[in-house]
Amino acid sequence: MPAQNLVRDLEILRGKRVAVIAGPVSQEDALYLRTVPRAQWSLTAILEALTDSGVRCEHLDPTAPDFITRITGFDAAFLNVHGPYGEDGRIQGLLDFLSVPYTSSGVLASSVGMDKLVSKAVFAHLGIATPRSSRLLSPKTAAAVAADFPLPAMLKAVDGGSSVGLRLIERTEELVPALTEMTERGFTRCFLEEFITGRAMTISVIPSDEGLLCMPPLEFVTSAAYYDESTKLGGDDAPSIEYRVPDDLPEHTVKEMARGAESLHEFLDCRGAIRVDYMIDADDVPYALETNTIPGLQRHSNLPVSCAEAGISYDELVIGLLAEAVKRATPAPWTVS
Repeated sequence: MPAQNLVRDLEILRGKRVAVIAGPVSQEDALYLRTVPRAQWSLTAILEALTDSGVRCEHLDPTAPDFITRITGFDAAFLNVHGPYGEDGRIQGLLDFLSVPYTSSGVLASSVGMDKLVSKAVFAHLGIATPRSSRLLSPKTAAAVAADFPLPAMLKAVDGGSSVGLRLIERTEELVPALTEMTERGFTRCFLEEFITGRAMTISVIPSDEGLLCMPPLEFVTSAAYYDESTKLGGDDAPSIEYRVPDDLPEHTVKEMARGAESLHEFLDCRGAIRVDYMIDADDVPYALETNTIPGLQRHSNLPVSCAEAGISYDELVIGLLAEAVKRATPAPWTVS
């Protein structure tokens, strides 16, 4: 998505009417909208980037009663929704059925990316290291599982996002209360994951005419014990967080992170941008944690920051993702005469 392609991408979008889809479809998005000031919303930044570039666009809330009626009046959709009903393939399938082109991956890649346990199976198939894990079926059986699982460990919701549904378990007796609390919050599928002591990093992949482009890796530097929801979403009492390109990461580690991200993009037939989160252990071995098929797009989010390091501006990123979606649009067969 080089800068010289911006003029061409804008030509592709000429005359198109674009819906920017965002709203409280999940706990993740609802928490984000409550916590983050409107001026800092990714929705605000996306609308500004499109409007400033001359693209006709409008915000559409997918939870509104008239959403399905209204979305069919648009030529393309920019997806800015996360978590269940946003990032798990359901809204993607709806848009496919309605023949509305959209940014981000399709149904299969989205649903796999949203399910952390299924993602781990894919990581293993592709030879990508990932922390050991164990599914927890219920609070009643959790203690027995924890007895055979090394602590500390992370308790995670299978379909959690923005670090929502995430707890560090340091003692066996902490597990059942934590799992009960998560179940009460609506997270019915949870698992324990080996806690990797090390550095939290992420790497993004975006499409281009030349193939996939891997952005520089970013490290999350925080005073928190782990990257929880308050750290990620911010707030007055949140621990500090800084995203930076590490200058001391061995070349073989960066290459393995990039190989993993590119392999996932190709194997799952992803579309648009994806982001893969890793923990780097003391031996500089990267362990994949999850795949994000709709990376955050606040101006200071991981994907825009890493793209800026590669010389790609925020507006170029947004326009490029949208133009790529329009170019690869495939109408439903019954709509073709």
